[in-house]
Amino acid sequence: MESDLPKKSNKLIFIYTIICGVCGICFFFFWLLYWRYIEYTNDAYVQGNQVYITPLHPGFLTSIHTDDTFLVTQGQLLVELDETDAKIGLNRANENLANAVRNVCQMMHEVFAYRSDIEVKKAEYIKTAQDYEHRENVIDAGGVSTEDFEHAIAALRASFFSLQMTEILYDKALASVQNTSIADHPTVKSAADAVRDAWVRLYRCKIYSPVDGLCAQRTIQVGMYVEAGTPLMSIIPLDQIWVNANYKETQMKRMRIGQKVKLTVDLYGDDVVYDGKIVGLPGGAGNAFSLLPPQNLSGNWIKIVQRLPVRVAIDPDQIKKHPLRIGLSTEARTHTRDASGHLVPDNGKGSPLYITPIFKKEETGDEKLIEKIVLDNIDPMLMQFYKTPLTPPSIDAHEIKVFQ
Repeated sequence: MESDLPKKSNKLIFIYTIICGVCGICFFFFWLLYWRYIEYTNDAYVQGNQVYITPLHPGFLTSIHTDDTFLVTQGQLLVELDETDAKIGLNRANENLANAVRNVCQMMHEVFAYRSDIEVKKAEYIKTAQDYEHRENVIDAGGVSTEDFEHAIAALRASFFSLQMTEILYDKALASVQNTSIADHPTVKSAADAVRDAWVRLYRCKIYSPVDGLCAQRTIQVGMYVEAGTPLMSIIPLDQIWVNANYKETQMKRMRIGQKVKLTVDLYGDDVVYDGKIVGLPGGAGNAFSLLPPQNLSGNWIKIVQRLPVRVAIDPDQIKKHPLRIGLSTEARTHTRDASGHLVPDNGKGSPLYITPIFKKEETGDEKLIEKIVLDNIDPMLMQFYKTPLTPPSIDAHEIKVFQ
C-alpha cells in the first residue's frame, strides 16, 4: 500500500495541473476575446444641466412659491417681484402712445388744412392776375393811374409767392405722414414698442419655471431687494442627465462615438446597471480648461498621465425608473471591441436640443392693449387712415407760371 501513495499523489498533481492549464487557457481566451476590450474607470460622475433663475429687472421679492428639493413643472410660478414700478412705467407708456396717436392725427389735419389753403391762395392769385391784366390793357390809354398799376403788379407778386410758400408748407406737412397709416406711423410704432416693453417688464415681475425639475440652491427670502441678473435659485431637469467618465489618455486609443458603456452608481450599487453610449469625445484634457493651466515649459516638468472627460448618454427610461442626481460617483466600463465609430462627429446632427416655450407668453395681450389705445385716441374723421396709408396728390410746383 505504501507503493500506491506516490502513484495517487502523482495522479492528483497531474489532474491539478490539467485543471490549472485549462483554467489558464480559458482565462487567456476570455482576456483575448473580451476583457482586453473593456476600459474601466471609477473616476466618473453624473452631470446635468442647471437652469439658473434670475430676474431681468431689480425689485423687492414679494413671494416665493417653492423651495429646495421640491419638484416644479414647466410654467409653474416660482417668484414674484413688486409690480409698483412696472405698473407706473406701463401707464406712462400708454400715455405716450395716446399722445403719439393724437400728434399724428394733428399732422394729417395740417396736410388737409394746407391743401385747402392752397386752393384759397390759387383763387387770390387768379384774382390779382386778372386785376393786373385789366390794368395792363388800359394803362397806355390812361384808364388807370401809374400808382394803381404798380399796386396791381405788387399784389400779383405777393399772391404768387404766398401761394408758393403755402405749397412748400403743404409738402413739408405731407412729408411727415405720406404713404403711411396712423397705426404704421414711425412715431406711433415707436410708442407702441415702448408699451410692449413696459408690458413685458410687468409680466416679468412674475418668474415662471422654464423646465420640469427639482428646485435647488435657493438663496433668497421674501422682502429681499435683488438686482437684475442675481441668481435666485436653480432648477435641475431630471431628464437632462449624463455621465462624464474621466478616462486616462492611455485608455482612449480605441474609444469611438457610439460604443456601449455599462454604468453603476454608488447610490444604487451593483443592483442597478445603466446602459450608456458614448455620444462625445472631449476636445481637450481636463487640465487644459482649469483655472490655472499647467506650465509645461518649466525646467522641473514631470509627465503626468492626463484624463479626458468622455460624455456618456444614459437610457431615459432607466433614468425615469432610477433617478440620478448631479455629482453622484459612478463606475464606467466601456466596450471598445467595435472601433468603427467616429473620433469626431462628421456633422452637427444628433446634438441635444434644449427648448422652452414659456417666454412666448410674455406678449400675450399687449397687441390688444395697443390697438385699444390707438382706437380710443384716433380722430373719428381720420378712421379711414387707421391702417390705410395716406397718399394725397402732391402739388405740382409748376402748375402756375412764375410771374416775370
